[in-house]
Amino acid sequence: MTKEKNNVVESENLPDKNNKFFLDLLPGKLIDIQLNNPIQIRFKLPLIGYDIGKYLVLKYPSQAGKHSYADVLKEGNGVIVRYVVEDERGECIAFFTTILAISLRPERLIFLDYPKKIESRQLRETSRLKTHIPAKISLQKEYEPQSKELLHGLIIDISPTGCRFTIHVSSGFLALKRRQVFMHITSPIDSKPVVISSYIRNNQMKENDLHVGIEFDSQEQSKLQELLEAFSINID
Repeated sequence: MTKEKNNVVESENLPDKNNKFFLDLLPGKLIDIQLNNPIQIRFKLPLIGYDIGKYLVLKYPSQAGKHSYADVLKEGNGVIVRYVVEDERGECIAFFTTILAISLRPERLIFLDYPKKIESRQLRETSRLKTHIPAKISLQKEYEPQSKELLHGLIIDISPTGCRFTIHVSSGFLALKRRQVFMHITSPIDSKPVVISSYIRNNQMKENDLHVGIEFDSQEQSKLQELLEAFSINID
């Protein structure tokens, strides 16, 4: 399991278009918002978009009726925003802001004031190294080569505890659920498949690519270490 490290980095001058913390914010990304006035309540809402330096736009919670949460979701109320940057950095981004406006037509939307300062907490104990390793994911340890449940893709970063796996998918593809899977990686030494018991922790669509966050089973460490050495991957 990964653990959150204690170091906190504050980033200012956020209107800079090249600010790395906002490069991962694409439409559809789930954002966690927490409101504390008059009661504490949390929602996970998809991002619609943002205008740099001005505002962020989130979809209004579908579970909220016309008058539900009206005392919480209103202009001027403070909001704590959190989201995960799921790449080799593995960071949780958080900032405090306020609700600028609630739009009811043509869609129910929440406008948040653009943050002036954010905090970043690293989630991973080990850094990940960028790679380009072909691999497969199956739901069962044994699989049929032509099975529709077999997913072909690339490991684009890896560490002894996990990796990020990307799959080119069609527009109708459904996101993978959190569950146990098996990664099949061909050894560069003898061309034999190495099967790694793993767990899907998260996934995110970026255009036509599905990026899947994978955590390796802790009991697979010796097998993983041999595989990383075979690929000449050295991660401290």
